[in-house]
Amino acid sequence: MSTTRPEVFVARQPIYDASMAVVSYELLYRASPSTQSAQVHDPGRATLEVITSAALEIGLDRLAGGLPVHINFPEELLVKVPDLPLQADRVTIEVLEDVRATPQVVQGIHTLRARGYRIALDDYSPQRSDPRLLELASAVKLEITHPPVDELARLARELKAGGLELIAENVESREQFERCIALGFTGFQGNFLQQPETFSARRVPASRLGALRLASELQNADYSLDDVERLLSQDVSLSYRVLRCINSSYYNLPRKIDSIRQAIVILGLDTLRQLCGLICLQGFDDRPPSLIVQAMTRARMCEQLGKLAGAREAGPFFITGLFSLLNALLGLPIRKVVEELPLTPAVVKALVAGEGALGAALQCTRAYERGVWDHAVYADLPAHLIRAAYVDALFWAEQSRALLS
Repeated sequence: MSTTRPEVFVARQPIYDASMAVVSYELLYRASPSTQSAQVHDPGRATLEVITSAALEIGLDRLAGGLPVHINFPEELLVKVPDLPLQADRVTIEVLEDVRATPQVVQGIHTLRARGYRIALDDYSPQRSDPRLLELASAVKLEITHPPVDELARLARELKAGGLELIAENVESREQFERCIALGFTGFQGNFLQQPETFSARRVPASRLGALRLASELQNADYSLDDVERLLSQDVSLSYRVLRCINSSYYNLPRKIDSIRQAIVILGLDTLRQLCGLICLQGFDDRPPSLIVQAMTRARMCEQLGKLAGAREAGPFFITGLFSLLNALLGLPIRKVVEELPLTPAVVKALVAGEGALGAALQCTRAYERGVWDHAVYADLPAHLIRAAYVDALFWAEQSRALLS
């Protein structure tokens, strides 16, 4: 697992109009403050980091004030459109030049447009880009330094005739700027105007607790499908990872799932709640992997013990086991941790004092881990069923770790 960076970085480059006033900003991924280019290895993850860093860590007000922003979208995010914590009327989605107009991509763009986002085609070229996407866009960005002047003029005329706004990229001189104005461009971007500027922010330590709060709230038995969908949709990174996991071979579903609501209906609330809880553990990738596996094992064994003993709700057993190592993962006393989370009183008593049915299941699980067989008891369950629950939990934890890797 990779170590979570203590800082986040987002670059912005302004887009000007013909009067040289800034009308919007393109937000760009940066791995460090010194890099001058994106250096992207995983385009989908890079885009999500830009969105979450801009919206949650650095702040859109600091990056763009009240102006709109442009964000690059690779094909994978057009096929599986995430819920975005952004005002749609302030965002233009830039479709990268290598994206093809497959039925899934076209559907994704229609979804984004229906939500209110504008669509622009980035680095459009008749040779490299898919012209079928022009019908779905309201703007086109053209790299002006490569095509000959007459070819650029012809392309600009054709695109303008189709009702598309033209944005010039890589404007390097005043001569190029004035030539593009004459060709009908209304947006301008390049080093002549301004180079990208990188912004940074420290990651907020409470962000881990924020993800855990969400996982805790999802355990509430009273939550409806609408409530769960709303909670997940508020966290773009978590909802994206949920959909990515659900569409993996682990679940082997007969068709692709492209919305949180579909996931809830097909998997059921209990399975989805478990998945969200596990995904939250990915935020602790600077801790020993063995701790994560141990938390998963405890969660599953507590859940199995609850089911075997006839508990009406297994969710509280699962979350009790899952969160039983938060003191080690967060480096905080367990009493302090539970104060920050919307846990039910029964779960709190189990985690802090080992009380109640949930506490007894956790005590049994801990005893089994240490091989203290006299204390590895729960309710009236025979020893062979407790052993079976432990073996099942070990197997399930390994499978789940592979799923989240």
